[in-house]
Amino acid sequence: MKVELISSTSGMSDAVQFGMTVLLNDHTALDAGTLGFLWPIDRQRNVRHVFLSHSHIDHVASLPAFLDNVYGSQQQCPIVLAGPETLHSLKTDVFNDRLWPDFIRLSNHGPPFVQLRELMPFQTCDVGDLRITPIPLNHVVPTYGFLVEDNRSSVAFITDTQATDAVWEIVNSCKSLKAVFLECSFPRRCRALARQSGHLSVDTFSRETNRLRTDVPVFAYHLKPAFCEEIMEEIAGIASGTMSVARTGHPYQF
Repeated sequence: MKVELISSTSGMSDAVQFGMTVLLNDHTALDAGTLGFLWPIDRQRNVRHVFLSHSHIDHVASLPAFLDNVYGSQQQCPIVLAGPETLHSLKTDVFNDRLWPDFIRLSNHGPPFVQLRELMPFQTCDVGDLRITPIPLNHVVPTYGFLVEDNRSSVAFITDTQATDAVWEIVNSCKSLKAVFLECSFPRRCRALARQSGHLSVDTFSRETNRLRTDVPVFAYHLKPAFCEEIMEEIAGIASGTMSVARTGHPYQF
């Protein structure tokens, strides 16, 4: 399985992501914070499915640009999969003819820009060579993490969340687990803000990693840019041989 965190910066630390997109095997994306900025544009045209964890702007910001960029270049339009609350937000807050043209309405009256599909918790979706299972997280809006599997490997992506239970039950029962990507948005001194905004700080990130019962790499991601260097220093101070900060633009193979 190929995993790549798509960068949203140029000339900065490869740990910085202003928006979130994880590209899987070059054809499926988790979130669309930076997907529409992926270059060259032919790489965008390869993406057939986009799974959205939730409705926050750093996870959906470039979705309109992505759909615009690839329109008419494929036999079938991209499929966007998300929970019902996230789909509702897309319809009312994004594709509303005010913020962006209503691609959903336009898709009903001509060659479609997008097809929407609703995700249900714990129901696995088959996408080409991948199986993707949405798992509810503990954030300020309904949010999914994802367990991604192929015939050899499984990788967990645990984005915006506080301490959570269901995801670890599933991850720890996965015999083919090869890696975990776990959010770490704030340094220790911002633990109160992390709690109020539904995120992990370095101390709660560390506690969550201790719930993993398998000795596989854990990659910290979703570092808030304003605190990136501070978070990296704190994680380096607690890091074991299996813990590190994820790099953008670096293809991981599992």
